Amino acid sequence: MRSINRMLAIMLILSLVTFILYVIEGQYLFSLVILSFMSVLISGFQEFGSNEYTFKIAHLYVGSILFLIAAGYVFFTFTFSIVNVLIGEEIYKLSPGDVMLLITGAYSIIYVIHLRKAALKPDKTDLMSTDANKTCCH
Repeated sequence: MRSINRMLAIMLILSLVTFILYVIEGQYLFSLVILSFMSVLISGFQEFGSNEYTFKIAHLYVGSILFLIAAGYVFFTFTFSIVNVLIGEEIYKLSPGDVMLLITGAYSIIYVIHLRKAALKPDKTDLMSTDANKTCCH
């Protein structure tokens, strides 16, 4: 559970820094997109109850995928702008917010892979339970 909270905290800090950098640069619309992605991560800290662990994993997984999509957009914009050299235009210059978003996207890839492996592991309580009294219809 601590590792999930730590992952949520790291993603929240990275996304907050990214949000602040985009606001400083004056890219208010994209900073609002980052803020809405942050709300998914923030709501992961507010989960309580018997399914708290799975809900936190779900919030971290969805938030990581959202940041991965945004980082992919910036990465492909930069990559495809290299073709602009052939037609005489400038290459897209990465801003500090873009670089921070790419770093956040790199962490998102790691977290998505880690969470996917953790989610596919069988639960030990399911392995120990007996299904002797259960039938196909009940």
